[in-house]
This record gives sequence, C-alpha cells and structure tokens, in this order.
Amino acid sequence: MKITFYGVRGSIPTPGKDTSRYGGNTPCTIIESDNGQKLILDAGTGLRLASEEFKGTNEPIHILLSHHHWDHIQGFPFFEPIFEPNRQITIFPGRTVNAHDTAVLDQMSKSYFPVKFHQLPSTVTIKKMNFDQGVELGDFYLQSIMMNHPDGGTAFRIVCDGKVLVYATDNELRAPASHHHHSLEEWISFCQDADFLIHDAQYIDAEMNQKMGWGHSTISDTLNLAELAKVKLLCLFSHDPTRTDDQLDDLTAKILTDKPPFSFFFAKEGRSLQI
Repeated sequence: MKITFYGVRGSIPTPGKDTSRYGGNTPCTIIESDNGQKLILDAGTGLRLASEEFKGTNEPIHILLSHHHWDHIQGFPFFEPIFEPNRQITIFPGRTVNAHDTAVLDQMSKSYFPVKFHQLPSTVTIKKMNFDQGVELGDFYLQSIMMNHPDGGTAFRIVCDGKVLVYATDNELRAPASHHHHSLEEWISFCQDADFLIHDAQYIDAEMNQKMGWGHSTISDTLNLAELAKVKLLCLFSHDPTRTDDQLDDLTAKILTDKPPFSFFFAKEGRSLQI
C-alpha cells in the first residue's frame, strides 16, 4: 500500500516561505493498493494537486470525506477530473451530527462558485454509507467510527494489502461533552496494532487552555494514543496554520529525545511512502 500526502495543513491554506517545506495545502491524502486502485481521503486544497494522479486515465474515482468543514472540501471545485466527460466520481460524505451529505457540491452553487455543480460534465455520485460494521470497496476494507469533533465526522480504519491504516484527522482525544463521541479506550481499540496511524496533532499543550473544544488534539495526546495502541508508524497531521517549518523541526527533535517506542513523522506535502 502506497500513501501520498497532497495536503497536510489544518483549518486554512497557509502558503508562504515559513510553510514551504511541510506544505500549506489543507487535507488530502491518496492511498493506493498494490494493484493500483486508489482511494482519496478528504478534498482539501491538496486535491487540486492530486489531479495529476488521474491524468491520462479513465479509472473511477472514490473520495472519502472525514467531514464537511471548509478545509476538507474546498479543493473539490479545482479537481480536474470533475471537468472530464464520462468520468465517474463517487463521494462518500462524512457522518456529521446534522447530516449535510451534499456539502461538497453545495459550495458550487448560488454565488459561491462560477461553475455550478449541475454543469459538470462528469458523473458525480454522493453515496451515503455507514462503514462501522465493515465494508469492502475494491481492494480496501473499511471500518469507521465518529470523530470527536464539532459537527461530528468520520475516522476510518482501512485494511489493504495485509496492512492496517487508520485515518483520524480533526479528532479531539480529550473532547468536552458537546462532541465527546468516543473515549480514549475506544480510540485505543480502534487504532490497535495499526501499521500506520494518521492522526490530528494540531496543538501543543500550552495552547489547549485557549483551544479546548475546538476539535483537535495535542501532539502529546496523539503520541500517547500511538504508544497505548501499539502503533508501528505515526503520522502527526493537520498542522496548525501558525506552525512554521522550523517549529515542526524543533518539535521533531524534542520528540526524538523521548525515544518513543514507534516510528513517527510530521506529515509533509508531497511525501510518498510504502507500508
């Protein structure tokens, strides 16, 4: 299974010299099976760059949305395959507290965008599914639980090529009651023995007094989850918009001094790896 990051920043795109190494695009990741089947995770601004993966092909495209906050859908109107006649695109919306399954298309309506979704030459299908009990989608076996995030959302456990990947962006491990859908023990179970965990790590501990309840985890809480769940490789994801490349380098060095019992890295736009 191959994983490629096209957007790793949380909340809002952050172009500029201080974010050029880790990247400023909002969330979009593609996983690819050994057979070449692809699955897109989220449709942030990184989705525009991910268009390159589908040039010269006519393969069906599947997009899993964790939820519908702006930073996770705003790349869709700039995804080149949606303008290709006969291209089949299926979108699986996130499971939000107040259902809004068409959010990704609604942004291409009214005065929000010049090209309306009904004008697209591609065939775009919104397919609502509950993956909690496990669903096969081509080479991928998917399970899900609701994220601890304002308005809800979906975290995925994906089995492919004999490996387990967990994707839980925008998940607050110590969430207040308003969006506390799952306990730490339940998250440990969901992530147990994963080969690769991609998890929200937007804040440092000192920031939580101000940002508790905003729907994101601290780096230390995410490291703790990875250790308790016996994860093999951790990807710290959804970087704070104010976090610079140099600060992420410093945080990496600090974590290394603690010698965690697993491998880790801060997500970097453009990075590909095989697990």
